[in-house]
Amino acid sequence: MVNCGPTIGGNGGSEFKSFRERPVEQLDVWYGNGSGDDFNKYTILRGIKIRWAGGEQSRDIGHCPEKEERGVLHTSFDFERNGNDPLEWMDIYGSASRVDSLRLVTKDEKDHFEAGGVGGDKCVQPANGAVFDH
Repeated sequence: MVNCGPTIGGNGGSEFKSFRERPVEQLDVWYGNGSGDDFNKYTILRGIKIRWAGGEQSRDIGHCPEKEERGVLHTSFDFERNGNDPLEWMDIYGSASRVDSLRLVTKDEKDHFEAGGVGGDKCVQPANGAVFDH
């Protein structure tokens, strides 16, 4: 069963969900300046892609106009033990308009990952030892 936290962002995009009954092995994240006069001064998440145990990948989630692609940064996180290292905690920072960053720590390996900007309000996501499967 998947426990979802509060919805974050939304005015600049659309809600997405991507579920599988397998743990996540790799998470790719793209981030950079927002689009438009009101948001181009902020670093926000631009897209994510998920690879589950077994190799299946999600579609690209998010959008970056072609003229802005050169300014977008990419990072990825590999979950230990084929995705079976549960989460200690996961927070998403954002506002009603954009998602600024994603931050997480795994329970067993204590691996830390963070991508995106420094703004936004903290939205705690239900983790508490759950295997990241969405």
